[in-house]
Amino acid sequence: MQTKTPTKTKLPKRADQADQVRMLSEAIGADRIDPALPYMPQVFNVLKQAILSIRLIPGTPLSEAAIAEVFGLSRTPVREALRELSTEGLLDIFPQAGSVVSRISVRLIEQGAFVRAALETANLMDLVTRLDSNGRGRIEHVIALQRQALAGKDYEGFYAQDEAMHKLFFELTDRVPVWHIVNQGKQHVDRARVLISRERKASSQRAFEDHLRIVDALFTQDKAVLAAALAEHFARVKESVLEFSHASHQQFFVE
Repeated sequence: MQTKTPTKTKLPKRADQADQVRMLSEAIGADRIDPALPYMPQVFNVLKQAILSIRLIPGTPLSEAAIAEVFGLSRTPVREALRELSTEGLLDIFPQAGSVVSRISVRLIEQGAFVRAALETANLMDLVTRLDSNGRGRIEHVIALQRQALAGKDYEGFYAQDEAMHKLFFELTDRVPVWHIVNQGKQHVDRARVLISRERKASSQRAFEDHLRIVDALFTQDKAVLAAALAEHFARVKESVLEFSHASHQQFFVE
């Protein structure tokens, strides 16, 4: 668990509970707890998605009491969910002071980009010789959805289909557990990418053009072109994220 001390990190600002309840309600939207399922994983997943999508921005204070009120739960499952979020580097817990959504770590961006490039490249090189007509059809469908999202200026929709495509590559090689490793490792990359997609719309178009080159090389079974297209794509994502971290919203980032 990532526990912060006042001597090392600025304490979270105390917020009125009513303000926190209002902010949390807006961030989680229509998500609600199913009383038939364990509470802690549900609270964890809802808060995690709100953090990754930047509906809860870096630096946002989160109190057990406010979260418990929003979900209509006791503090016990909320406290456990906050500990899990801290373990994943998405929340900073200050003893006796509360919790705050962590800033986006540049160090973890670099590590996540490395893991993603290594594992996705290895997986796609293997997929070249395993791809069948059904797999091709599924990839073409996701590409069509990406094109449709861009045409409608639905950048959040494009981001969702971007993620769906990368996950699909692992589904087609029966390596979904490896995708989970990739997804876990790139969480800080993803948070920065959400910010970029909101402010730099052209980044989505560039990503789509990269996807077309990657898919074309995959379909033609040209491993050399595929390797080059992947290297360029992953390098572009990493460089744009790192550049953005120093050029905009610096208060959201930490080295």
